[in-house]
Amino acid sequence: MNYNEVLCCVNSLDKFEAIEEVIQKCPVFTDIPDITKFSQAVLRRERIESTGIGRGVAIAHGKMASIDRIYVGLGLSKQGIDFQSPDGKLVHLLFVIGSSPFSQVDYLRALAAIMRFVKDVEVRRELMSHMSLDFSDENVEACRSFLHMMVTQHFSLIAEHFAKSTE
Repeated sequence: MNYNEVLCCVNSLDKFEAIEEVIQKCPVFTDIPDITKFSQAVLRRERIESTGIGRGVAIAHGKMASIDRIYVGLGLSKQGIDFQSPDGKLVHLLFVIGSSPFSQVDYLRALAAIMRFVKDVEVRRELMSHMSLDFSDENVEACRSFLHMMVTQHFSLIAEHFAKSTE
């Protein structure tokens, strides 16, 4: 699997610059019709209210009518970024989601899938321990499932995974 399509390392300490860095570094976003307009939409949303959710995670997002599917990239920050998260912790996992305002169900499905994984402390720890973006030695099942979801950009698959694991 090519994780470099959807994962990148972020060096910026400013949250707006870090968001921009994820959008520019993750090739997954290159298919978005107007990347500049998309970036502006994400930054505009971030100015309204911080997307730092706690536990070292932020999920920035922007919507444009011209986006035909869900796009998700993840920036890993070794130093951490101040997103004014509710718990006061620096963000080390910065997700950026692109979607259409007309595909709210798909957006919520992707958001729910991401949230399920990042609640797992082991997944967060594994992601942060691989700043080289080389996950070839990854042996934590939940982290492998998360990485598969990110690379394939199929966020509904996770609902099936969790349904099976709770039966």
